[in-house]
Amino acid sequence: MVTIKQMAEKIGVSPTTVSNVIHGNTREVSHSTIQKVRQVIRKSHYIPNMTARNLASNQTHIIGIILCFEKGSGAQALADPFNGELVGAIAAAIEERQFYMMVHITNAEDEAIQLALSWNVDGLIICSMHKDQWCRIEEVTHKPVVFIDSYFDGRKDYANIGLEDRFGGYQITSYLIAHGHTRIAFSSDNLIGVDHERYLGYKTALEEHGIRCEKGWMIPSSHEDKTKAPAELLRRRNDFTAVFFVSDYYAMLAMNYLQDNGVRIPEDLSVVGFDDNILAQNTRPSLTTMHQEPAEKGRLAVELLLNIMQGHPPKQRNIHLPTHLVERGSVRTITDETVENKEKGLAQ
Repeated sequence: MVTIKQMAEKIGVSPTTVSNVIHGNTREVSHSTIQKVRQVIRKSHYIPNMTARNLASNQTHIIGIILCFEKGSGAQALADPFNGELVGAIAAAIEERQFYMMVHITNAEDEAIQLALSWNVDGLIICSMHKDQWCRIEEVTHKPVVFIDSYFDGRKDYANIGLEDRFGGYQITSYLIAHGHTRIAFSSDNLIGVDHERYLGYKTALEEHGIRCEKGWMIPSSHEDKTKAPAELLRRRNDFTAVFFVSDYYAMLAMNYLQDNGVRIPEDLSVVGFDDNILAQNTRPSLTTMHQEPAEKGRLAVELLLNIMQGHPPKQRNIHLPTHLVERGSVRTITDETVENKEKGLAQ
């Protein structure tokens, strides 16, 4: 097997430089040298001695990933393209920095805390955790932690990569109102975390336009029963002209169900989502939605965590990435004539 010394001689650097790149100590190594070293490592099929490496550095070079996804989602959690893209980006960023990862999906508070305590990892990335869970983890673990899409009631003393969720909810609801919609349902599986922020944006847009948000406008979605929301919308098809789904995944499921049961989109019901993933682009009609970059969330989370692990406190601990509206074919414009014709149809 090739040695560190042989690789160093091959690219004209010191063995210490090669060793530093292997062990992730790259602060004083140029980007071009890092790339050269990594290239020769790949071509040489070099496998570091993990046990010796960990003992020497007092590190495991393992990052734990805890995904706090919805109860009942289980193995289907990664079926949502958003989740799959996020995890894929985290894995790629961790591998690039010569680390390894352990992944667990749960929404049980005790299980998440037990994992945080028992895993022998150098740091943790936790996705979609709620305030009560975070407070307990903060009490019992001293590992560096970075969160993704986590809201803790205004606290800013935690590291988090999030999104302008409230503004995104406001913007897409305002878009529907600008197209004449005044009876807009909101569909989510819960009203905590990012879903709650998007709901607050939805409510603000309605209030600014003098539209009262009725209690019955909240349509629950469910990972366990994927027909729950669309069946309710089908039953109440004349109560709304539009529906805002908290994710493209739920929007796609509903569009298929509704169209299979005779509801035309957007002629009978306009539909919008949130994420702009591959589902939004390939439904028919294609979905109007809010665009975000889950891959950028994953990359930044790894970068932020490694900086904290190396003793570099971040200048900005709570980062909210921007969103923007993507207009496609799932929304129609409502006019006075449209409403009048619909009311005549109902009367007949």
